[in-house]
Amino acid sequence: ACVVIAGYAGLYALVLAALGFVWLRKVMLRRLAGTTGDTAGALLELLEVLLLVGLALIQV
Repeated sequence: ACVVIAGYAGLYALVLAALGFVWLRKVMLRRLAGTTGDTAGALLELLEVLLLVGLALIQV
């Protein structure tokens, strides 16, 4: 669906967001030894920003 809607830029941004998710989750688990609702919300917001920045950089 990402490729149909946004072309390959959408796919690259999705991969960037997935890698960001894995990295941020590992950082949060290591620092807090678990997850909470606050960390889930922060992770969601950070991934949204990462996705939008990735799309902006790819489009330039």
